[in-house]
Amino acid sequence: MVSPVFVGRGEESAALAAALDTAVGQGPAVALVAGEAGIGKSRLLAEFARSLGPGVRVAEGACAELGSDGLPYAPFVTVLRRLIRLDGVLPGPYRQLARWFPGLGEPGDAEGGKHRLYEEILTLIERVAADRPLVVLIEDLHWADAATRELLGFLARNLTQPGVLLAITHRPPGPGDGQLGPLLAELSRRPRTTSLRLERLDRRGVARQLAAILGAEPGPDTVRRVHARSEGNPLFVEALARAGERTPDSLRDLLLYGPRSLPGPARDLLGVASVAGGRAGHRLLARVSGKDGAELDALLRELVDRSLLLTAQDGYDFRHALIRHVVYEDLLPGERARLHARYAEALHGTGAHAELAAHAHAAGDHRTALTAAFHAAAQARASYAYEEQVRMLEQVLQLWDPGVPLGCDRAGVLTEAARACMLSGDYARGIGYASAGLAAVDERREPARAAQLLEHRGRLRHRLDGTGVTDWERALRLLPATAIPAAPGTRVTPETASAAAMPADVQRGQLLGVLAMGLLPEEDRARSSFEEALSIGRRTGDATVTIRGLLGVASMTGDLTLLAEARTLAGRLDGHDLLMTVPMYEATLHTKAGEHHRAAEAARDGIRHARRYGLGRSRGAELARYAGRSLILAGRWQEAETLLRESLQEDPPPLSRHALLVLSGYLSLLRGDVPAAARAAADAEAAASAEHSGSASLFPRHQLLCLLAVAQGDPERADLLLERALADPALARVYSSDARPVLIAGALVQRARLAAGPGREPRRRVARRQAELAAADAALGVDGRLDRAWQVMLHALIGDDGWDEAAEAWQELGQPYELALSLFHGARAALEAGDRPAATARLGQAATLAADLGAGPLARDIALLGRPRPATGGLTEREHDVLRLIAEGLSNRRIAARLHISPSTAGVHVSHILAKLGASTRTEAAAIAFRDGLTGDGQTGEGLTGPFTA
Repeated sequence: MVSPVFVGRGEESAALAAALDTAVGQGPAVALVAGEAGIGKSRLLAEFARSLGPGVRVAEGACAELGSDGLPYAPFVTVLRRLIRLDGVLPGPYRQLARWFPGLGEPGDAEGGKHRLYEEILTLIERVAADRPLVVLIEDLHWADAATRELLGFLARNLTQPGVLLAITHRPPGPGDGQLGPLLAELSRRPRTTSLRLERLDRRGVARQLAAILGAEPGPDTVRRVHARSEGNPLFVEALARAGERTPDSLRDLLLYGPRSLPGPARDLLGVASVAGGRAGHRLLARVSGKDGAELDALLRELVDRSLLLTAQDGYDFRHALIRHVVYEDLLPGERARLHARYAEALHGTGAHAELAAHAHAAGDHRTALTAAFHAAAQARASYAYEEQVRMLEQVLQLWDPGVPLGCDRAGVLTEAARACMLSGDYARGIGYASAGLAAVDERREPARAAQLLEHRGRLRHRLDGTGVTDWERALRLLPATAIPAAPGTRVTPETASAAAMPADVQRGQLLGVLAMGLLPEEDRARSSFEEALSIGRRTGDATVTIRGLLGVASMTGDLTLLAEARTLAGRLDGHDLLMTVPMYEATLHTKAGEHHRAAEAARDGIRHARRYGLGRSRGAELARYAGRSLILAGRWQEAETLLRESLQEDPPPLSRHALLVLSGYLSLLRGDVPAAARAAADAEAAASAEHSGSASLFPRHQLLCLLAVAQGDPERADLLLERALADPALARVYSSDARPVLIAGALVQRARLAAGPGREPRRRVARRQAELAAADAALGVDGRLDRAWQVMLHALIGDDGWDEAAEAWQELGQPYELALSLFHGARAALEAGDRPAATARLGQAATLAADLGAGPLARDIALLGRPRPATGGLTEREHDVLRLIAEGLSNRRIAARLHISPSTAGVHVSHILAKLGASTRTEAAAIAFRDGLTGDGQTGEGLTGPFTA
C-alpha cells in the first residue's frame, strides 16, 4: 500500500539538494533529518538518492534496533562494502579494514587500533569522492551503538574532501536518549550542517497521498477520517487507506507491541486513559481509575517514560491517536461500556457537555446524551466553533426524542444546523439540513419558518455553486403583508432573531437583500431589490436589512460612505457573518477603482477577523480571493503567495478553493513555474465539479488555461480553450472587469499562433478570432478605472497600437506587471518602426519592473528583444546538448550527471556556449535557446508576452 507519489516534502527535498551543492562547492556537509516513526525519513532519502543520477555516488547503511547488543559499526559495514565495490581498491592500504573485509588482503596487527581503523575509513570515503560527489546515508541513528556514534563524530570532524554529504536520519531524542543528544548537538553546531524536521502532513497532503494510493480522488469524509486517525503520519495513511473504520491487523499488532508488554496495573490504566477519547485530566483519570497519590503517579511515570503517554497541561494524552485507538479496540465491549459510564458519572455537573454526550452515548444512556449534545452545540456556537456545533447538532438529530424537553422542535434544530453549516463552510451538508427542515414544516401554517429555511438554503446554494435565486424568490412569495406571531417550538438565535415575532416587511427586506446579492452583476434586476431593502431597513430600523441594502446600493453607485455606515452597523451585531461581507464589497469597489493596496488591506482585515471568529474556512477563504487578486495586481507577489497557500491549507469549500487555485496558478505562470501552474490548474478543474461547472464564479479559470497552454508551447490548444471561453454562457453574467482579462489572454493566444505558424492562412484564422474578441469586448460595459485599463490594453493587443496609452493607464493604477508588459510591447512596436532609442528607454524601465517582481518569462523576453540573433551554427553537437539542459534549469553538476561527464567538463561547455551566444548569464542563454527553438521540444520564444518579431 506504499504511495506511488511522494507527497508534501518539496521543501525538504530542495534542502537536501542544497546541502549536496554546499558539500560540492564549499566542503563536506551534514544533513540531519529528524522525525517520528513512519513520518517518511527513509522515503525522503530514497527519493533524494533516486533524483541524483549517475553523476553522484550513493552508499547507505542503517542502524539496527538491537542497540548495544548488535554488531558495532553496523551501518558503516554496509556503507564500506559499497564503497569498496565503487573504488575497486586493491589489497594494501586498508590493513585494519581487512579485518572486516578479507578481500582487502592480510589484516595488519593491532598497532594503531581504532584510530588507524577510523583513518582508513576516512581515506576510503575521500578517495571515492575524489572524482564524483558521494552521499553517505545513515538511517536510524537513534538505534546506533556507541562505536557507530563515535565513528560518525570522527568523520564529521575530519572529512576535508569536497563533495561528501553525510545524510543522517533519527527520531527526536526523548527520555533515555542521553547518549544520542551530545552527538546531535555536536553535528548541529558544525558550519555546513542542515537540520530538517519532518512534520505530519496536513489534510491536503493526506488527500494527495490517498489519491495516489487509491487511484482516484477520495471523498471528503474519507480524507477527514484518515487524516484524523493518522494525524498526518504517512505510514499510517498508507495503512488506513483501504481499511475502513477498523485499524488493519498488521498496524494494530505493531502499535500494540508496547502496551501489551506493560505490567498489568499500567496496562489497565492505559486502557482507562484510552476511553477518555483525548486528553485526560489528572483528577478525572484518578476518579475514573480509582487510583490516586503515589500509586497513580508511579503508573503514569511508566507510561510516560515508555512514550505511550505525553504530559499535556494538567493531564495526559497519547503520543499518537492511533495508539489510543488500538488500545481502545483491545478492550472488551463490557469494559468499554463500564468505563464510559464511569466517565459520564464523573463529568456530570462539570459543564463539559460534549464529553458527557460522548460518554453517555457510548454507555447507552441516550437521554443524557441527547440533552448534553444540545447544550454542547450551544457552547460550540458561543465559542465560534461552528464545525463542532454541526457535529453536536447531528448527534441531537440522531438521538432525537420528542419526550426530552429542549425548548426546540426538530425543525428548529435543522434550521440551526443549516445556519451552522453556512458559517463553517460545509455548504452541501447545510443544504441537506435546510431541505429536511422544509420537509418538516407546513409552509401554509408556518410560512415565516419556511421562508427562513428557504433563505438559508438559498444562501448555502449561492455559496456552493452560485445558485439560490429560486429559493429566495419562492420565500418572498410565502410572506404575508402582516406581522407573523412566534411559531411553536421556534428557537430564537441572537444573530437572526429567527422568524419569531419578526415583522413581515423585515423578513421581506432580508430576503430582498440576499436576492439582490445573488442577482449581481445583473444590475438592473438587483438595483430595485437593493433599494427596496434599504428603504425597509431605514423604516424599520432593522440592522441586517439596512446593511444589505447599503452594501448593494454602494456597489451600484460606488459610494464609500454607504459602506462605512454598513461596517458600523455590522460591528454592532452579535454575529460576524454579515460583518465579513462588508470587506468583500469594499475590496470590490477599491479594485474597480484600481486602488489595489486599499482593496488588499480591506480584504486582509476581513480575513483576520474571520479567522478570529471561526469563519476562516468559509468567509475567510472567500476574502482571500479578493486579497490575493489585489496583491497580485499591486505587484506584492510574495505576500499573495503566502496568503493563497495559507488559505488553501484551510480546506475551503469548492468554489473558493477553485478561485484560490486559479490565482495561485496564474501567479506561478507569471513567475515562470509552468509545472506548478499546471498542477494548480488541474486541481482547480477538479474543484470545479460537474454540478458547479455552470457557475459564473468559475469563469476566470479560462484565463489561466489559455495562458498555460501557450506557456506549454501549444497555442492551438490554447485557441480551442479560448473558443470554449467565448461560448461560455457565464460571459454574459460576470463583471466586465472579470471578462476582459480572459479576452486579453485570448489576444495573447493569437500572437502565439502567429509566431508558431506564420503564413497567410494562420493570419486569416487569427484575424477571425481577433474579430470575435473585439465583438465580445464591444458587448461589455466599462466598470471602473481598472476595467477601462483592461479595455485599452485589449485594443492595443488586437490592433498592435496604443501602447503608450496602455502604459500610462497602468502607471496611474500602480500595476507593475501590466505596465512592464505594455512597455515591452511598446518597445517592440518602436523597434519595428525603426525607433531604437524609444525602444531602449521602454525596455530599460520594463526590465527593472520585471526584475523587481521576479517575473521570469517577461524578464527573459525583455532581455532578448532587440538583441541581434547570434549565429548558433557555431555550437558543437555536445554544446547543443548542454544548452538544452541549461534551458531546463539544470546546474553544472546535474548536467554532468545527465550526460555522464564531469562537472568541470560541463562548466567548460557552459562557458563556451555563453561566449558563442553572447550571453552573460545562463538565464540569457536559456532565453536564446527558447527564442530560437534550440530546446528540442518544438517550443519557440513565445510566452505570456507575445511573439518575438523584432
